[in-house]
Amino acid sequence: MTIRNVYYEITSFHTLMVADTHVSKGKRENTERLRFYDNREGNLEEISTLLRAGKVPKVEYHSFYVYVPKVRKVIFIDYWSKVVQRAIYDVLNPKICRTFIEHTYACVKGRGQLAAMEQLYTWMRETRTSGTEWYYYKFDVAKFFYRIDHEILMDICRKKIDDPRTVDLLGYYINNDAVPFGMPLDANQLTITEEQMLYDLGIPIGGGLSHMLGNMYLDPLDQFCKRVLGIKRYIRYMDDIIILDNDKERLKEYGRRMTQFLEERLHLNFNNKTALRPVRVGCEFVGYVIYNDHVILRKSTTLRMKRTLRKTRQDYHDNLITFKEANATMQSYLAMLSHVDCKKFKEKLLDEFVLTHADDNGEEQIINVMEIGETGALDYETVYC
Repeated sequence: MTIRNVYYEITSFHTLMVADTHVSKGKRENTERLRFYDNREGNLEEISTLLRAGKVPKVEYHSFYVYVPKVRKVIFIDYWSKVVQRAIYDVLNPKICRTFIEHTYACVKGRGQLAAMEQLYTWMRETRTSGTEWYYYKFDVAKFFYRIDHEILMDICRKKIDDPRTVDLLGYYINNDAVPFGMPLDANQLTITEEQMLYDLGIPIGGGLSHMLGNMYLDPLDQFCKRVLGIKRYIRYMDDIIILDNDKERLKEYGRRMTQFLEERLHLNFNNKTALRPVRVGCEFVGYVIYNDHVILRKSTTLRMKRTLRKTRQDYHDNLITFKEANATMQSYLAMLSHVDCKKFKEKLLDEFVLTHADDNGEEQIINVMEIGETGALDYETVYC
């Protein structure tokens, strides 16, 4: 399916307003957002006028490092550019996702980490009654976002989008030479200097288009694996790929062909996390450890949960967030935990999730989570000290 005639939809005032609503969510006190909202309709009208005249608002890049779950340099952009990129994403991503294979799960509506875990668990559970040993082959692309080739990505965009103005708009963000996003394969993300970064490779992690473009970049590999190699059990979540088979040698041949395709056609490499193991030993994927008869959370995921909930308790104590926001954080984790075998861990989290802060009268208020109600909401008791 080729996407046509979407430029005027992307640049319409209505699309930009919806995009701004998405971008501004949770950023009420953001300085850039407040400045933009001083003349919101005027700014959106100006963006629309500029884009339709073929002029893209100049993008400004800023960066910071995150260290969990792994070290990454995250790029963020100015507010105007966020609105434009969100408008592009809102119009293009639903159309592009229709061209993907069934079992790719990142940034596809109705899918996601949970759906990816459940699908892999279904396949692994089915191997228990097969009567033969099954294996999984796990692949992870080395420095994926930093190694995306701009020329190849632009070629993929042209094949999927038959609308030159939209392709040129994407090209402005992909080929922008204001800041280099790429790096050599052997580079250390913490020590590399900007002079050593590469301009013809890489897209910004954290940008409004990064996940859509990343999915588009690996779609040729998905199609090759399904249509040419005929792999029946193939699943991908962004740059994490797993295939299953009961023939170990066939898996090795699949891996060889996939590696060759990745290197020759997409100029990427699999990293040293590539592993071929029996299904019965369990497989780490999207934050879970999946076995053929049960699923548990990965150790790093449980530690991250604990850290987040500690910060949530502290933020609530310091009146930085409301009870509704604190509750929402816990609810999201409880929903995740409801799909895994971790009764004791869940009980421990609930037992420790005690929220305290001073009320308007200066009295210390304690909200202690007691149990999960029938509606899924947290039941709690309030004590004044």
